[in-house]
Amino acid sequence: MLKKLFKYDWKSVSLLLLILHGILLFYTLIGRISISIAMSQNASHVLTEDSVQFFGIVGALYILGFFLFIFAIMVATFVYLASRMQKSLFSDEGYLTHTLPVSPGKLLFSKMLVFCTWSVLDILCVILSILILVTYKDSLLWMVNELKSLLDVLSGFTGIEEQTLMILTILDGLVRFFAYYTTLLFFALCLGSLFKTHKILGAIVSFFGINIGLSVVQTLLCFLIPGLNPFSIIVSSGSADGSVITQASLGGNKLALMGFSLAWDLVFAILFFLSSRYILSKKLNLQ
Repeated sequence: MLKKLFKYDWKSVSLLLLILHGILLFYTLIGRISISIAMSQNASHVLTEDSVQFFGIVGALYILGFFLFIFAIMVATFVYLASRMQKSLFSDEGYLTHTLPVSPGKLLFSKMLVFCTWSVLDILCVILSILILVTYKDSLLWMVNELKSLLDVLSGFTGIEEQTLMILTILDGLVRFFAYYTTLLFFALCLGSLFKTHKILGAIVSFFGINIGLSVVQTLLCFLIPGLNPFSIIVSSGSADGSVITQASLGGNKLALMGFSLAWDLVFAILFFLSSRYILSKKLNLQ
């Protein structure tokens, strides 16, 4: 049943998103072809100085539009998916959704899986678009060197501490994006459904309010818990007159900080999921 539910949710959101991301790739291909033609003509000294300036202005406007388009696509994907999930669970459509012989936990898991899958596709499409536009002979060598440096860190060639830190950073980024923020979004939607009026506004306020509040608490804990303070204090008495020199610098235990961040995101992702399931099971409000 979970597979059928995922298939239904996937079909209900994918058509518009496929069209939007197809337009982004088409826009990217037009830019790539135009840039290649301009570079070829410039190398052949066909273009005049005025033509070079004109193409430079057009190219700058295209690049600006390209990145604005990418930003708009990513925001539109997030907002559209959140809107579709809210309608599926808490609008008139929710009456049909909650009559299905599926537990609230499976309902949530299916919709979160669709959300995460499209988030991955969105990121991959953006990366592909950027690579299509900027990958040339000169830039390719730079990208290969940067990738080699990353692989060296992940392989432990630069030291076990840097390798561990890199792995924790990647894990924390994945957990934060695909677990913490996704479960927080659905928890905020569930909280918004409890409002008598302005349910969408309630969900938005809940999302940003909880996120900001937890960020403040997490930052305070990092300063209060020994070993997590991001500032390291070094006290030394090296002057000739015997005075004490105190220095403060950014630092702290980076591994401990990243481990704490990863554990924090995992714990609250689980809490958000369980809380959302509780609201759907015990406090469902479709009015």
